[in-house]
This record gives sequence, C-alpha cells and structure tokens, in this order.
Amino acid sequence: MAALADTLQLLVVIVFLAAPCGLSLLGVPGGRLAVENRPLAPVPPLAEAVRAPTRFGPDLAAHFRDAAPFRDHLIRANNRLRLALFGESPVPGVIVGRDGWLYYNLEHALDDYLNVVPLSESDMTEMVRVQTARRDWLAARGIAYLIVFAPNKERVYPEHLPPGLRPLRPESRLSQIVPRLREAGIDVLDLREAVTAGKAAGRAYMLTDTHWNGYGGLLGASALVAALAKRFPAMEPLDPASYDLVVTDRPGGDLAEMLLLPDRWREPDVSVRPKGASLARTAAAGDYPDPADHPERERAAYETDRKDWPRAVFLHDSFARALQGHAAQRFSRSVFLWTHALSPEIIEKERPDVVVLEVVERYVFALLVGNRAAPAAP
Repeated sequence: MAALADTLQLLVVIVFLAAPCGLSLLGVPGGRLAVENRPLAPVPPLAEAVRAPTRFGPDLAAHFRDAAPFRDHLIRANNRLRLALFGESPVPGVIVGRDGWLYYNLEHALDDYLNVVPLSESDMTEMVRVQTARRDWLAARGIAYLIVFAPNKERVYPEHLPPGLRPLRPESRLSQIVPRLREAGIDVLDLREAVTAGKAAGRAYMLTDTHWNGYGGLLGASALVAALAKRFPAMEPLDPASYDLVVTDRPGGDLAEMLLLPDRWREPDVSVRPKGASLARTAAAGDYPDPADHPERERAAYETDRKDWPRAVFLHDSFARALQGHAAQRFSRSVFLWTHALSPEIIEKERPDVVVLEVVERYVFALLVGNRAAPAAP
C-alpha cells in the first residue's frame, strides 16, 4: 500500500511538472492572468546543460515557476482571500486604501508622499545645470521651454490612504526643486494646485490605477494652455466647463491588474466629452525614428487649422496619455514623444515654437536626463 501511495505521489509530481510543456504542445494557453513588465522565463536549450550546467538548473526552474499550471489562478485566489480576511494588499507594490481606492507603492511613490527621500544639494545642482543647458540650447534657436510636473495620486487624494499615513516632513521633493528651477529662469508649471482645486468638480484620478483619468488630464491640459498663453497670446483658453464628464464601467486599471483582479475590482472611469467639435485631428509623425521604440509607447501627432497657434514637441512619461488629446486642441501641430531626452535631430525636423517636458512627481530624477547626441555634421 505504501508503495502504491509513493507511486501515485510521484505521478502527480511528474504530471504537474510536465503540464506546462504538454499544454503548449496541445496549443492550450497557459491561463496567464498577470500583467507583468518582463518576459516569462523560456525553456533553456538542452545544449546549455552541457555548455553551462550551473545555469541550466536555475533557468529550468525559473521556466517551471512561470509556466506552472494554474499559477496565476492560485495567486489570484490567495489575493482574494487575503483581501477578504485581512483587508490588506497581498502585493507589495499596491496599497489598499479606503473607499475602494488603490495606491502605487513602487518607484518610491509612497516615500515621495511621506517626504522621506529628499533631494540632496548635489542632486538639485545637477538638475538645474542639465535643464538650464537644455533651455539655453532651445532659446538659441528661438524655441521656448516649459517643464510641467504632474502630481502623484497620493498628493491629490491623501484622504483615501490607510489611516496613519501622512507626510513626516513638511517639504516634498517638488517643493525643493521647483523654486530652484525658477530661480535659474526656467519656466515651470507645477500642477499640484490646479488638479487639487479641480477635483471639487469631479474625480481626477482612477480608483484602481496610479494615473489620473481623462478629467485629470483635462485639468492638466487646461493649466498648460493657460501658462503658455502668456507667451503665445493667440492661444485660446481650454475651459474644462466646455466638456461633459462621462462615467464608464470598465475593468480595473494597472493596480487592479497587479492584484490579478481587474474583473473583480472594476473602475468607474471618468472621461470627458467636448460639448463642441474637436479642433485637433491625428497627423503623420515626422520621418525620424520613434525615440521610445516600444509598441505601447508610440509617438502621437496632431494638427489643427489654426496656424496662428504654436507648434509644440512634448517629451513625456505615461501621464501625458490622458493629457495629449486635450492639449492638442490648442496647437497648430503637436507631437508627443514618450521620452525625457531631447533629440536635436527631431527638433530640427519638427521646428517647434515650444518644447514641453512633462514629468510625473515620482520621476523627478528625469530632470537629470540630458539631450541625445546631436547628429554628426555632413
């Protein structure tokens, strides 16, 4: 009887380990639920067992960890159980707040809110140096430069964080660097005040995602147009009151996906719809490589018929996605490039009147990203 039990146990282990390969051979998907920013570990070639035997074992184990049958379903069940029993996040990168709110806890987002990672004097000196050099390079070509800071979700909606989480120091990293940049004569638009004030009329950030929603993007675009109109007076205001708010039920955002629960933790998404006709239309991008070189970060270009409005190049991160369609309504041509580096070649081809650098608060070190090398002289 003991021998039969041992044999059955061995068979169960063999079937479990062989299941990923068997499912693949049969064309059955592995049931992946996770949204991960990394490639899954592949099956290592057998030649590696001879060429690098010390690496073959760990590589094979990594593959089976990623391809284990029902891996994501078991993780999902564990996540639901811990959330139901303890109300805690089973994923280190997600904070479960109050009233159905989720917050991001990677890339020092929470530390940023707590103000426990201040900028050093050397950090700020170098940031000012890099950005001053960029401003001067653009100014020599008659191009304006504006830095726009989008606030972290925690900064605008701290009231939904778990009890007891509050800033431990009075000054944030943005509060440190914004005055230094302005003292150097660099134009800066800090959106913390505008977005926080605008949330009285509607929710500006997603419940289940680290980003602002369409309404938050509109608030940012409106403040951006108002700031640039001081230099380009032909630009007309972008009034949020000329848009209707639309709430749509959809699967949860990136934080719900990190919990493997986008279908359970759904998002009442707030978007905006203009009351009048859209002035901007999509346009062809220039004949130059996309600096992002990523299928989910493709550049975007828009044009309007208003030739008296400025041409713009935006250098940005993911927060500009909800802003760009609204901001494009007030430029003759606007190009959005998912990068914080400035390419002289692109500037020469686009010939903008203004370059806008958009940086979300937690990416403040993007201010250290310099320009790409200028093309070689013919």
